[in-house]
Amino acid sequence: MKILLLEDNPDDAELLTFELRRTGLAPDFQRVEGREDFRAALDAAGGLPDVILADYSLPQFNALEALELLRAGGYEIPVIVVSGALGEEACVEALRHGAVDYLLKDRLGRLGPAIEHALSQRRLLADRRRAELTFRAAFDHAPVGMAVTDLAGRVLQVNQELSRMTGLTRAGSLLDMICDDDRALVAERLERLVAGETGKVTKELRLCRPDGGMVWGQYSASLIGGGASSVVHQFADVTDRRRAEEALQRQAEKLARTNSELQELDRLKSEFVATVSHELRTPLTSIRGYTEILADSDTTGLGPTERRIVGIIDRNGRRLLDLIEDLLTFSRIESGTLTLAPGPVRIRQLVDAACEAIRPAIEAAGLHLTLDVDDHIPVVRGDGEQLERVVLNLLDNAVKFSDPNGGTVTVTGRERDGEVVLWVRDTGVGIPDNEQGMIFNRFFRAADAQKRAVKGSGLGLAISKAIVEAHGGWIALESIEGSGTTVGFGLPMP
Repeated sequence: MKILLLEDNPDDAELLTFELRRTGLAPDFQRVEGREDFRAALDAAGGLPDVILADYSLPQFNALEALELLRAGGYEIPVIVVSGALGEEACVEALRHGAVDYLLKDRLGRLGPAIEHALSQRRLLADRRRAELTFRAAFDHAPVGMAVTDLAGRVLQVNQELSRMTGLTRAGSLLDMICDDDRALVAERLERLVAGETGKVTKELRLCRPDGGMVWGQYSASLIGGGASSVVHQFADVTDRRRAEEALQRQAEKLARTNSELQELDRLKSEFVATVSHELRTPLTSIRGYTEILADSDTTGLGPTERRIVGIIDRNGRRLLDLIEDLLTFSRIESGTLTLAPGPVRIRQLVDAACEAIRPAIEAAGLHLTLDVDDHIPVVRGDGEQLERVVLNLLDNAVKFSDPNGGTVTVTGRERDGEVVLWVRDTGVGIPDNEQGMIFNRFFRAADAQKRAVKGSGLGLAISKAIVEAHGGWIALESIEGSGTTVGFGLPMP
């Protein structure tokens, strides 16, 4: 430890040295008497002293002058004033000039503790200085705008980011940079903060730029420490985020309008389809009635060619009526007006009826039909006509997509886990993996169906799905391209 001793009496200097050694300290002393020697000791190459012990009054120099010189030079060296006789007024004056302690030469027993205290104070001062420098560096270079104000809002410190954002300086008031619409609210919340009614202020607000523009900032404020006399404010620039949110909001509103328009167009389309289908069904029913009369051999004298032509007209009329019925049904499904006529349904009877209706097509295609439906399947509750339509749709698809060189269509029915489950399996061409997810979409036509010119509207499976789900059931499909397809549905038992 280096000690600079400002003392003109060598005996007193020796006494101070002895006392420090007696307390266990081993100081490196340097004694000076005058101003120039004092300056030279401070500027010496060996470094600054750790402590200065200064006699209050010397012939050419004194402790108060030494303290003034240290303060003017920016030295932060603890000074202990030592004197033979020191009155209260002199003690106060020494402390006012920056001394850390004082003691009398005839009471040197306190010298060691005084030096230890002075060194401790010096370490605390150095730690505080480092903390201040660290805070200043973090404050000045923070990525968010920061300011420190007094409790009235007058700016004490402002960092570079906030100055860049708003042009705020230490001469300004914090509220000056806040846009008019938010200023009153911020002022009211700061008053509550200062009054202790809230622990922190947070708000997203608008700040005024020097060029007259506006910055959106996420603002927060809190008191500094307990019993604080200042407030720290933070402003994070969220302008880009706000712009993105506003753009997304505008896009969402635009999409909502577009969706509403599309829904209206879809509703108009459904109404149009329903109206046109209904209007077409009446004349087609009449046409089919007359073709049946013409085909009756007992009432007409048509020859083979004419009968063949009438048969063609009848088949195509029937196809048109089936298509119109599909369109009407799907229109009711989409509009929510499809009504079911629930009642007891025996699945085996329903399957038998559907198979009987499809049998001519099965035979014409050279297919074999296999029934594996349990005779003891419980009765379910549902609309028998609509459920038969589902089974007919599945059978019709199985016939259409079976191998043209022959194959098998199998209908299986079982009771399983509280459900009645029915499968229709064919040994036909199957469905590619990339198309299976769309197979229940309305108007979807598989690529193979288009390639082979298979007749159909693409509504059968979509209608079947809607009917089954209206009964609280499910429908699913499994298919392997080139090996056939299985479509099954389940209905809950009462």
